[in-house]
Amino acid sequence: MKIFDLLRKTAFFSFLLVAFVFVGCKDDDDDNNTTPVDNNEIVGTWQLTAITPETSGTLPEIALLPGLAPCIYSLKFKFTNDNKVALSDCPAAVTLIGSFIKIEGDTKWKVETGKLTITNGSTSNTFALVQNTNDMKITVNTNTTGSGAAVNAILSLKRL
Repeated sequence: MKIFDLLRKTAFFSFLLVAFVFVGCKDDDDDNNTTPVDNNEIVGTWQLTAITPETSGTLPEIALLPGLAPCIYSLKFKFTNDNKVALSDCPAAVTLIGSFIKIEGDTKWKVETGKLTITNGSTSNTFALVQNTNDMKITVNTNTTGSGAAVNAILSLKRL
């Protein structure tokens, strides 16, 4: 009788041990191959809808943009959840805007406390950002001379 009690207890504890081993082990392979995902609401495709001066009357050159790049309001910004950003659908506008926001093949984005940081290699530029689910405004400094006061333009975009 004692031998059966001993076998029963041993079998029970062996079963518990095996159950804990299976539950306690996890598959580490999945953790090594994952890319961080950013769930900021900026993720998605955005179309440029307007470019306006931050201070009225300061950038009359904005009126010339549609003549230089007729497709400028077809320009799309695509922000992916792996923090990459790309421009598409208007190469002329990419060139025009490139002097203010340089976005190339390996450009990364990051949003923190109302600021959008665009990084190309070791060069980063930060822009004021206001966004909600369907609208976004990015403030860019159009003064590329490096001297004098900032002359800001606001890029307005809508989510597609």
